[in-house]
Amino acid sequence: MDLTFLHDDELEMIVLGSMITDKQCALEGVSLLEIDDFFSGNRPNREVFKAMKELDLSDSSIDAANVTAQLKQNKVYDEIGGFDFLASLIDSVTIYQNFDEHVRKLQEFKLLRKLVGTCEEIVDDATKKSISSINEFLAVAEKNVSDITSKRSASNFKSAGEIAKVIGTLIQKSKSNVEGLSTGFSDLDNLTGGFGKGQLIVVAARPGMGKSMLALNICYNIAKRTNKTLAYFSLEMSNEELMRRLFAIVSGVSQGRINFGYFSSADKVLLKDAENEISKTNLFFEESTAISIDDIVAKCRKLKEQRGDLSLVVIDHIGIIQEGPHKFNSDQEKIAYFSRKLKSLALELGIPVIIVAHINRGAEKKESRIPELSELRGSGQIENDCDKALLLFRQGYYQRQGINVKVKKGFGDAQTSNPKDEEVDEANKDDNTGEKMDIIVAKNRQGKTGKISLLFFPSTGRFSTALDKNFDDSKYQY
Repeated sequence: MDLTFLHDDELEMIVLGSMITDKQCALEGVSLLEIDDFFSGNRPNREVFKAMKELDLSDSSIDAANVTAQLKQNKVYDEIGGFDFLASLIDSVTIYQNFDEHVRKLQEFKLLRKLVGTCEEIVDDATKKSISSINEFLAVAEKNVSDITSKRSASNFKSAGEIAKVIGTLIQKSKSNVEGLSTGFSDLDNLTGGFGKGQLIVVAARPGMGKSMLALNICYNIAKRTNKTLAYFSLEMSNEELMRRLFAIVSGVSQGRINFGYFSSADKVLLKDAENEISKTNLFFEESTAISIDDIVAKCRKLKEQRGDLSLVVIDHIGIIQEGPHKFNSDQEKIAYFSRKLKSLALELGIPVIIVAHINRGAEKKESRIPELSELRGSGQIENDCDKALLLFRQGYYQRQGINVKVKKGFGDAQTSNPKDEEVDEANKDDNTGEKMDIIVAKNRQGKTGKISLLFFPSTGRFSTALDKNFDDSKYQY
């Protein structure tokens, strides 16, 4: 078959030349590209890229000298053209500005090649084999094509302002001094000292506790207070779903009313004000259910380069990051690798990185249901790598399920005395005005551990430092 129009030799050379001569291009290229992004008929290009990946894995810089040495080590330097070929790659580069666009085109060419190959197989099967069930044949063919199209590159970052303008319109039309970044919650800041540069912070809980909502609250608080650039990777929800949640947090209008369009005139004013407030932030969202750890690292580096600053990254959540080209023998090995990469990213960019994580089922087997750091799902490596660990617990969550939870007085506090078992206080039940959320700071490198409590409002996803249920909006930390 003629694949002339399914690859671009010159484009491949420009990408490789850019990676050899520019550090940022090299970092993005090895993170985003795979060897089959280069046409199989272009062996010299493939060998050069393979050498670059090997240099990256060994933590060696990617430059002309090191690429030459690696090619010689692989015993292919002379075969692919040696100095003259490498020089031609470098000479092909005229500007680095469109490197990300070049990478995207190479990825699209690969998908086209795979799609064409799959279609050829479908034609062969349809014309050369006996088909017993046309429906079954079509289902298999559709799945094979869908598997390829689902691997298209993840969307680019969109600013909170861009998303807010769109979703805001849809909603209206539908029926403490701290050293690190302040979370917006003074009690939490006082205990943790804020979120510092190079720190990896884990927010963990059992499903349904509100860990994603807390991460989103903190992210928005920092974005609003500092006007700094923040990145939020949503691996489970679309930008629209996430923005609807943020509208509820900022406006105080319940998520139910936002989703179903039941608004009063006052609600509409609050929602418009929320749209304006969100649009003023430098909060950027990246939605993808199929993003790899290398994609995350590359996108964070690029966002920092484009914006000139990057102050916080949130990953929601670490358990569903895709493996990408890496192969792991177990979930524990995979999560351990992701944890190390994200800690390295925090150190490299000099920013805090928040990862949302699950607590395993071991917490459900205890009478108290209180989570422990050792119960982080997937890997104990997170426990080792993280600088701060926030474990979330709500008695009311279990109480509404008829589960009799017992806790100890002062559990998790920095200082405790005469602890003894006691039944759940009925006052902690959610009465639609606020529910007590305990945040156990189970790890705080170079700082205190202990417990603080916030009020959590499930209907809007808002958190407040005020524990008195007779409070007004002026007490919110926003």
